[in-house]
Amino acid sequence: MAVAPGRFSQLRWLQNAACVTAIIGSLVLIGLGIVRYASSWEVASVWMIVAGGFVIFFVIMLMTLTPLILKIESTTARQLGELRDLNERLTKQLGLLESMAENTRISDAAKALAHRDQELDALRTAIRDDVRNEKWELALNLIDEMERRFGYKEEADRLRDEVDEARNIAIQAKLQEAIEMIESHFQSHQWDRAQSEIDRLLNALPDDATVLGLQDRMKVLMEQHKDELKIAWDEAVRRSDTDLAIDILKELDQYLSPAEAQALQSSARHVFKEKLLQRGVQFRFAVTEKRWNDALTIGLELMREFPNTRMADEVREALDTLRERARAAAEPEAVQAPEARS
Repeated sequence: MAVAPGRFSQLRWLQNAACVTAIIGSLVLIGLGIVRYASSWEVASVWMIVAGGFVIFFVIMLMTLTPLILKIESTTARQLGELRDLNERLTKQLGLLESMAENTRISDAAKALAHRDQELDALRTAIRDDVRNEKWELALNLIDEMERRFGYKEEADRLRDEVDEARNIAIQAKLQEAIEMIESHFQSHQWDRAQSEIDRLLNALPDDATVLGLQDRMKVLMEQHKDELKIAWDEAVRRSDTDLAIDILKELDQYLSPAEAQALQSSARHVFKEKLLQRGVQFRFAVTEKRWNDALTIGLELMREFPNTRMADEVREALDTLRERARAAAEPEAVQAPEARS
């Protein structure tokens, strides 16, 4: 839609005439004001000059803004015409599209038949992906969807068997890995960790014979290890190896029943008494030889291992003296070391 080149021509002519007249009148007014002001210095002549200047300013602004306003109006009118033309063309195109849609429209049932093979292939691919990622429930749900929507009962049954087989293989692999970890705990005598893994397997597979057998196997191995510790204890006692005997007794203590602990009480008391005598002898030799650091270390170990004995009380009474002498003995060594380096 084109805009006529003569739009608003009369309005523009009137505006130009009015502006020219206003400018001429303003110049006359300013001239009169200047003449009167020069001759009589009246205030009214100043207002005449100001009024004439204001009118000239207003006319200049009007002549500047009017073409801009007319340009905006012209552009708006042109865009409006273009929009109307576009609307008419869109209306015609919509009619053509509706006609084409009517000619190409098919029923939902026909679409389902046309895409049946594609949907089946997509379902089979999704089922294989879920099986590979061990998402068993999702795979079974998709198989049920295949049977319900497409009626492929035989294929659905075959896929269910494949999912069950894959799940059993995965479970057996994880079970074997867990059993190997439990066996390593058995070998290192970490019974608490082994029990924790067995309990986890029992929660997942409560009726599995292999898992149930692990509990009995751990009991047998614990009894065997207890018997081995007893033999090692008797041998250490026989050889008077008190350090080894005490270490064995500390480990053996967790396996003993109250009756078994009572049976070992006499030999254990003898071992601890022998150990105490050895500590006492080591302490006295260190004091006699004035090895104050060694004496202090042995005395602290004696107090820690046998805190309620009379020998521990004696060491406790002499502890301050031992510390002072050990510190005094260390000071000359600290002084000699820099001298030796120099």
